[in-house]
Amino acid sequence: MKTYIARQPIYNIDKSLFGYELLYRNSEKNCYSSVDDDKATRELTYNVLSEFDFNSLTNEKYGFINFTKDSLMSDLPLLFNPEKIIIEILENVLLDQVLIDRVAFLKSKKYTFALDDFIDDGTYHEILPYIDIIKVEYNLLDSDIRTNIAKKYMNSKRLIAERIETQKEYNDAINDGYKLFQGYYFSKPIMISKASINIASSTYLRLWREISNEEPNFNALADIIKVDAGLTYKLLSLMNTPVYYRGRKITSIKEALLWLGLNETKRWVMLFFLRDASNTDNDEFAKLSLIRAIFMEKLIVKLGYRKMAQDTYMVGLLSMIENILEEDIISILDTLDLSDNTKAALINKNGIIYEVLGCIKEYELRNWNKVEEFNQRYNLDKDIISSIYLESLKYADDMLKIKEI
Repeated sequence: MKTYIARQPIYNIDKSLFGYELLYRNSEKNCYSSVDDDKATRELTYNVLSEFDFNSLTNEKYGFINFTKDSLMSDLPLLFNPEKIIIEILENVLLDQVLIDRVAFLKSKKYTFALDDFIDDGTYHEILPYIDIIKVEYNLLDSDIRTNIAKKYMNSKRLIAERIETQKEYNDAINDGYKLFQGYYFSKPIMISKASINIASSTYLRLWREISNEEPNFNALADIIKVDAGLTYKLLSLMNTPVYYRGRKITSIKEALLWLGLNETKRWVMLFFLRDASNTDNDEFAKLSLIRAIFMEKLIVKLGYRKMAQDTYMVGLLSMIENILEEDIISILDTLDLSDNTKAALINKNGIIYEVLGCIKEYELRNWNKVEEFNQRYNLDKDIISSIYLESLKYADDMLKIKEI
């Protein structure tokens, strides 16, 4: 499965980059699909936060994202760093006092707002005090309308002339007083894609059950996330975004959630639910990853390295990420600020954890001679490895069963 995003640059008057408008895409076709606007906003938000790195998408400039009324009223905007995102209010959003109050609240949290397809017909009069940027579809408006908008607002708002398609339109917009520009004259939207990880359906179901409680149990959430490799990867990726990163290496799922906090965790889990992220095709990947994690944790403790148990579990859980993301493990893990022990095993391929990972791989391949070599190296009884594997298999089967609500 692949995830798609398109981005179209927005330039300053000197043609330096101001930012990108991030656009919803759900296939290799570089065009907007006829989907519900709310769904498009939810999926784009999910993809930006969980599949891509926001700063990389925007070259550390501003990122414009379209928001519907429902998405503005939700917690979605609060998942973003207010210093980087520009919330673009769609032209078909109907104003009422509840929405105006919501925009005022988000404005108090330092969020920046843009109005899309502005024609100055009085529709947005009540919300204009909270608006920072006005976008005008330049080549679709009569010249006197777009000129009057510039004269009226150039000293109080930033003005973007969008749909600039020719040199003449660019020159005219400059003469009118516009300072920011977007359109095919500069660049069409550029597609970006990457392989995506889905959450196992069983994990998703348990997450939804727990987060639906009036007071979700923090430890229970950690235990649920811990058994799913895909969800673990998404959490660790989230923790390394500028919004949440605290300059400290994350060594466990529980530690990541403690740093994130319960409210932000609830928002994050709700984001998965809103996107309807469950996918039964991914359960086998989750199961194999979990078996490795449990097996390796039990074995490292058996070998006398109890302090390395958390790192070893993480290595086992992440050891199959490379298979599903179609990227090399180094480029994947470089985005995650993991412990030195974890990186030693997965990247440098050395250390006791790497040897334990090698043992489970040989066991999976039924290379019994290699497994016996491991037993002899660490003076283990020949039945220990099989016993630990069967325990891990039963644990994974129990954890990934989907029961009726």
